[in-house]
Amino acid sequence: MIIKKAGTAALATLVMGLALSACASGENNATPNQDSGSATSEQNKKYTIRAMNILYGPAPPEDGSGKKAIEERYNIEFEYIPVTSSEYTNKIGVTLASGDIPDLVLFPNLDQKYFSAVESGQFVPIEAYLNDAEAYPNLANIPAELKKILTYNDHIYGVPRLRGVALHTVVLRKDWLDRLGIEAPKTLDEYYEVLRAFKDKDPDGNGKPDTFGPAVGTSDNGITFMNAVTSMFKGGPWNMGQWVDDGQGGIVPTEFSPTAKQAYAFLAKLYREGIIAPDFSIKKDQQVEDDFLLGKAGHHAAAGYTYYSASRFEKAVAANPQFELLPIEPLVMPDGSQGYMKSPGFFGVFAISAEAAKDEGKLKRMLSMLDDQISEEGGLFFKYGVEGEHHTTENGEKILTELGSREGPGQYMLTNPPQEGDWILTAKDTPEIVKLKQASYAAALLGEPYLNEAEGLFSPTNAELGAELNKIVADGTVSIVMGQQPVDYLDEIFEQWKRRGGDKILQEMNEAWKARNGG
Repeated sequence: MIIKKAGTAALATLVMGLALSACASGENNATPNQDSGSATSEQNKKYTIRAMNILYGPAPPEDGSGKKAIEERYNIEFEYIPVTSSEYTNKIGVTLASGDIPDLVLFPNLDQKYFSAVESGQFVPIEAYLNDAEAYPNLANIPAELKKILTYNDHIYGVPRLRGVALHTVVLRKDWLDRLGIEAPKTLDEYYEVLRAFKDKDPDGNGKPDTFGPAVGTSDNGITFMNAVTSMFKGGPWNMGQWVDDGQGGIVPTEFSPTAKQAYAFLAKLYREGIIAPDFSIKKDQQVEDDFLLGKAGHHAAAGYTYYSASRFEKAVAANPQFELLPIEPLVMPDGSQGYMKSPGFFGVFAISAEAAKDEGKLKRMLSMLDDQISEEGGLFFKYGVEGEHHTTENGEKILTELGSREGPGQYMLTNPPQEGDWILTAKDTPEIVKLKQASYAAALLGEPYLNEAEGLFSPTNAELGAELNKIVADGTVSIVMGQQPVDYLDEIFEQWKRRGGDKILQEMNEAWKARNGG
């Protein structure tokens, strides 16, 4: 990957990092006076910073070389506390209850634990710092739309882990399309014909009627792996928590949106015609993914640029060397609309504990760290580490060493630059994966992409009753798709959902939504 020249803000951040390093080694040439003396003293002070983060793979070495490089960059003692993803939710609860709260805590979701913690004063508001472009140019440059989403009771309590705004796209087996001589669909009718051909016309060429259109399954939240289709309809099944305009000046879950019945009718048609596997209702995530990767289905609708990985691609190619994928642009729907739902551009926030914030110097050091990590210069440091140790440079490109892959700074990273352009790629991506990620990202943002209206909103009733109510919706909507109930049964599901507490959820979510939007 060609390394881009750092921008002004990134260079300013790099200077800050170098200044900290220089001060740590005693290299300070400031003219002695009260102000510079105070600043120098602050820069020389070494803070111990504890950060709890979610872990999706093997834990990095406790004292790895990447961690030491981070400590030198920021003049800190860094206590990195990685917690496996399967244990993280429970760990947050235990940590908050213990009172021994790390200085920085990742909240992967803006959920009940997060809102309860900020309301109880365990974490501090930081919006004044996020608006200080001189001290924190990169934090100040976080999009206003995202800051609005993060605002709760007029305050922002966390620095977001930035992600790309592209979300799910429909992905088709391009080798199947090519074998059948079919172009990528542009409209809903063309899309249906593609799915029917995947079922009827032996796209894998094995002479057996053993393929289907979409890879579909279910969970406790209902029908899965159809998110991108749902978003084009602006209604229908999702893994809950997605809300859209209700056409009456408010918002409503996608399952009950004004266009939800159209989506369920379409899925019911696919099931009735055998285009969806007859046993989809008992398939879970890994089974559904394997249906797609191993050649049973030619359609995946919960794939975004983050979906592509070497392990998935290798698994698919091992099963079929001709395996090739094509992310498609959003379809032109019958009402003329065209667009996938997009991401708000973040995945979780790092909140700063009230105890740590009692020392403003420490608070500012943590904010400077996070500001640096979302800069281009800081992002490159965490991606590639130290020259000659974590990476080498060949023909102008940085190549990770084995040590860099195992314990480089990126293994201890808290946040990152906005995930767009080259930043959606990793050092381990093959040329094929690079191509797929770029194509998927671009397709996701064609037409008129739109946001989930519930981002950043909180309903206490949903926190209490949501899982129980989701089961009602899941069971009812699966029965519609399987033809056990007519599409109009959705009205009865909605009424039952409201009677069991959904009416209170509607009220709380709409009040929060209107308050945020000045309504």
